[in-house]
Formats: sequence, structure tokens, C-alpha cells
Amino acid sequence: MTAEAISIDNIIIPKEGNYIRRVIISCMIGNALEWYDFALYGYFATTIGSLFFPQFSTFASLMATFGIFAAGFIMRPLGGLIFGHIGDKIGRKNALLWSIYLMAIPTTLIGLLPTYEQIGWLAPFLLTLIRLAQGLSVGGEFTGSMVFVVEHAEQNTRGIYGSWVVFSLLLGILAGSAIATFTCYFLSADQLLDWGWRIPFLLSVIGGFVGSAMRRLIKEPPQFAKAKELHKEHSTPLVELFRHHLKTIAYVVTIELTLSIGFYLIVTFMNNFLTALLNFDMVTSLLMTTISMVAMGITIPISGWLSDKIGRKPVLISGALGFMVFAYPLFMALEGSFELALLAQISLSFIMGVFFAPIPATLVELFPMSVRYSGLAISHSISMAVFGGSAPLVATWLIHLTNNNAAPALYLSVASFISAIALLFMTDRYKSEVT
Repeated sequence: MTAEAISIDNIIIPKEGNYIRRVIISCMIGNALEWYDFALYGYFATTIGSLFFPQFSTFASLMATFGIFAAGFIMRPLGGLIFGHIGDKIGRKNALLWSIYLMAIPTTLIGLLPTYEQIGWLAPFLLTLIRLAQGLSVGGEFTGSMVFVVEHAEQNTRGIYGSWVVFSLLLGILAGSAIATFTCYFLSADQLLDWGWRIPFLLSVIGGFVGSAMRRLIKEPPQFAKAKELHKEHSTPLVELFRHHLKTIAYVVTIELTLSIGFYLIVTFMNNFLTALLNFDMVTSLLMTTISMVAMGITIPISGWLSDKIGRKPVLISGALGFMVFAYPLFMALEGSFELALLAQISLSFIMGVFFAPIPATLVELFPMSVRYSGLAISHSISMAVFGGSAPLVATWLIHLTNNNAAPALYLSVASFISAIALLFMTDRYKSEVT
């Protein structure tokens, strides 16, 4: 896209500088609100476990809670199929609009659910249904934002612009962390358990309204809109994808092992790990998580910018190697003092920021435009469903099996080694045009 105005179907796309900012901000707001909704379940997993499952033991309750967390990820590949087809066939914008509705409504319903004490096993059953609906939504949301922003960007800004999608995810998580922290701080333990935990979930109805309103203001990426105008898009993008791009899907799943396992260990599992197993209080744990997320947020745009300068490959490999070497000692350090645990969590978040930032541009560059939304949504969703959604469950099981609180770090280290090997064979397309 040039700096000149471009006309497609009588729609005038303003000059690059102004319009790309609107595209990024629109996707950032919607994506942040989406991930605020999805992250809340992880932050309140311990509370939800005590309210929605019979209290045989803390371990059993936590395992059941993370089991339903993983169940939401089972639907992500199906969500990727559905929203990928919509995004490639009907339009990127429609897919992004519909996905945010499917997240905000179920999240609000979590805040209205009766507990196990009130309706018995119907409570966890309904909670599972809601998590499945959320999983459908996330299957197309984050990858859709990646595609939308990177397809609007110039060749030399895809890394930095794509990194803002990752940054917006963090904004949503930070918002969830901040609201959870304030809720825990201003309410007593009894008030929190009785009704206070519901407030952050109910607030998501506001997020759904704001996010959908913002996304109505944006237009399709120019090349995609032109292809639709000329009827050059595939009539069956999913058939095309599975016929010619299965190897690329498998490759994306492999290089994303570090992301899927690392992200959900550091962001979702960590808070409950600190409270349930290391005996930090909820407010302290959430404060540590919030500070570490700020550190990751500072790292992300720098890493995205760097990937435009030296390539995606060296930045991604550096992040994977960082986890290989430092994951275990940093997890060990979490069992120390508050200051040592905070430093360890910040370090883990820094490494994740380095690895995560170039992912949007990297994945968009791996797939052709005609099947890009489907390819990204399905491959990313498979990775998150199989490895991300199960990461807290596997981590809890490993700790129980080995009686070693640092055992999850070994899982992350092995995953990062596999990703690093796969990345060595990747063709870096950071200087190529996206078509």
C-alpha cells in the first residue's frame, strides 16, 4: 500500500500514516477487551474451583478448574475453522466483529452462574458450556487481529505493527489483573467468595459494546478487498488450505510450542501457582503478575521493531534459547523471597516478550493471502488447544508427580528446544512482500 489514497469499491482509504493508526487502535481495543474476558478465568481459577467443585482437596479442585480451562481450548480449532472460513471468504472485518460478541456474552454469564452449593453438578456443567463458547471465539479473534494489522502494514513495519497486536493482548490481561487486584484488595475474603469475584466478569458487557463499536469503523485490507472485488478469492479456502498447506500448519504448531506452553505457564498458571502452592497471598501474587506483565509490555514493541531490522528468525531463536537456559533456575527462584520471586517472574516475562512480538508478522508471512486467515487461525488454535490449554494442567500434574515445584520449567525447556530446532529451518521473509 502506498502513501497515496487508494480507491476500492468506491471506498477511499486515507493516507497510510493516519489510517494504519486507526486500524491498529481498533484491533488493539477489541483484542484487549477479548483477552481481558478470557484471562479472568485464569486469575480467579482458585476461587472458581472452591465454588464450582466439591472440596475433596485443594489439588483436586485446582485440577478440575484447569481441566475446564483446557476444555475451552478444545473448541479453538473448530473456532479457527469457522472464523477462518468467514475471514477468507466473507471478510476479515465480519470475522472480527462476530468473534467479540461470542466472547463478551458468555463471559458476562459466568458472573451470573449459580454455584455448586446452589445447583449441584449443573454449575460446573454450565461453566463448561460457557468455556466452550469462549474457546470458539478465541479460535478466530487473536489470529484475525494479526492478519488484519499486518496486511495493512508496509514491508518494513510488519514486525512493529504486528507486535502491537501482542501488546494489546497484554493490555487486556493487565486490565484483568488490575481489576482482580482491586477487587481482592477492597473486599474481604468472605465478600470476595460470596459475590465480589463476579464483578470483573459482569464488566465484560461494557467491553463487548465498546469493542464491537470500534470494529465497525475499520475497512478491509486493500489487497484483500481488491481480490474480492475481482473474485480472486478461493470459493473453498479450507479445501485449498488442507490440500496444499498442511506442512505449513504443522510447522507453525512446532515453532509455537514455546509460545503456547510458555505463555500459559507464565500468564495463567503463575498466579495460581504462587497462591495455591507457594503460599503467597492473592493481592501479592496479582501485584507480581501485573508488574511482570508491564515488563513484558515494554519488551514487545522493542522486539517487534528489532525483527524488522535484523529478521524474525534471530529474534525468535534468541527467545527460545532464553527459555532453554533460564526457565529452570528462574522457576527455582520463585520459591525465594518476594524480591527474588518478582525478579524471576519479570525475567520470564521478558523472555516471553522477546519471543512473542515477532509471531504475528512471522505467521502472516508464512501463508498466502487466499488462505491466510484460515491457516493462521487453525494452526495457532491447534497449538493452543493441544499445548497451551493443557499447560496449567500438565504443570500441576508434574509438580504433584515429582514433588518439585520447578518441574514445569523442564516442560517449557524441552518445548523451546524443539521450537529452536524448527526455527533454524525457517525461511525468513521479513524483506518480502506479503501477497
